Amino acid sequence: MKTYALILAGGQGSRMGGVDKGLVEWQGKPLIDHVIGRIGPQVDHIAISANRNLEEYARRSPHVFADARQWHHLGPLAALCTAANDLQLAKADWLLIVSCDMPKLPEDLVMRFLSVAKRTPLCNAFYVETPERQQYSIMFIRPQILQSTVPYLYAGMRTIRGWLQQQRARAVSFDSDKCFVNYNTLEDLKEA
Repeated sequence: MKTYALILAGGQGSRMGGVDKGLVEWQGKPLIDHVIGRIGPQVDHIAISANRNLEEYARRSPHVFADARQWHHLGPLAALCTAANDLQLAKADWLLIVSCDMPKLPEDLVMRFLSVAKRTPLCNAFYVETPERQQYSIMFIRPQILQSTVPYLYAGMRTIRGWLQQQRARAVSFDSDKCFVNYNTLEDLKEA
């Protein structure tokens, strides 16, 4: 069973003043390094979707790609549409998708997703649910369903939540929100 990961680091960082969020330092190292440290031991391969500083991201993984031109500035679904044509990601049995701004992801994230996936073999997509909210940006999917993001985006739809609903994605429950904190502003980082 091959499990790959895709880290989404292609955002504009508008709530952080336009900085590249994945490279913003927290506790002495860039946010993306914390994410890689958490998920790296859980997966067989890591890809990174980034739209700037590609050389810097390539130091962390040789598998870095930018959004295809037609999807530029259309949010995280742009990365998924681009990933739909990535032959290397297509080799995985499962694909973990996470954001670059969640440095405290659980060390058993993949194991928990796989456990639920084995019990529901007809389901191709899962996401995290905590007592406070659904975390649609943390997904565990069969890579083959990425193809469906293209017509979804062409139809003018933009939300990951809506796309996951189309895929009949199931929630995987986690007891606490603390592992899924994401840092959207520089103030968030200072308070952490």
